[in-house]
Amino acid sequence: MRLHRIGISLLLALLTSASAQLAAQSCNNPLTVCPEAPQSVFITEPAFLNFECIDASYVAVLKFRSNHNFANPGSARIRISQVNCEGAAGPDTLAAVVVSASGDPCDAAGLTAMGPCVSGVDDLVWESSTLVHDSEYFLLIGTEHNPADTLCAMYVELEGDGVTMDACCNHTLIPGASETLTVVGGDPVYGYTWTPEFYLSDPNEATTTVTPAETISYQVDGVIGDCQVTSSVTVTVGSPIGVPNSFTPNGDGINDFWGIDGISAFPGTKVEVFNRWGQLVHRSLGYAQPWDGTGRSGKPLNPGTYYYVIELNDETLPIPPETGHVAIIR
Repeated sequence: MRLHRIGISLLLALLTSASAQLAAQSCNNPLTVCPEAPQSVFITEPAFLNFECIDASYVAVLKFRSNHNFANPGSARIRISQVNCEGAAGPDTLAAVVVSASGDPCDAAGLTAMGPCVSGVDDLVWESSTLVHDSEYFLLIGTEHNPADTLCAMYVELEGDGVTMDACCNHTLIPGASETLTVVGGDPVYGYTWTPEFYLSDPNEATTTVTPAETISYQVDGVIGDCQVTSSVTVTVGSPIGVPNSFTPNGDGINDFWGIDGISAFPGTKVEVFNRWGQLVHRSLGYAQPWDGTGRSGKPLNPGTYYYVIELNDETLPIPPETGHVAIIR
């Protein structure tokens, strides 16, 4: 297990170092763009290309790889922002498209567009149709702007479920209970690393079992192409609702109701409140209207301590009824 972690750590370090050293963005040496990591781009390479809406004398070429989610490959979105491409007559037009290529990514004869070609003089957003899993794609950005006059610069950001990794899912558990965490995407050849390792059955598998003693968040690291990718989940131990122990129903508009945090997520909730003699003074099925401190007769209850039982009645969350006390202060 330790050797596996060392191996993936070394791989990720090498990928990060290699990405930092890449400077070329030409047809024969594209620049790698990684998910959700803005990449600075300068269009400097002469490359005559006529494809879709690109009819350009200068082209920047970036590459990325789709994830390994065979069941649902997903789509991608590319944002080209902070564009600074001023010519003598004002802003020059950019045109961009993502393609798959059978060879040279600047040879129009071997290209297939993976979505619409976009163009404009300012920020651009390109969105794909579904990508093929574990495949290489190229982003082509073309312009007639001559870099000998001024630089043509921008930032490129890649995102979307087709190029990222997704850890599933956030859970709420009672103490001692277990649940399965799974990551989808990433390259299984290089494996995965969940951190921290606490309470996990195996921190180096795509699927692991968690039996937490406390609320904890996990990050899982993996690899897609030449990029490190991450995702995260949180496992909450204990009640998913926050129950105040007092409220002040005196009509001043401040804290007049017994508001219970998070209870709206459980429409089947039953809330019961009893006085110190065990008599039921309030019952609510669902909690769309928070309790205002009145009894079942509709009259305001006396100040004092009352006792509650809250049943969430959610089959996916098998926790016992929550009990406690709440004070009415007038």
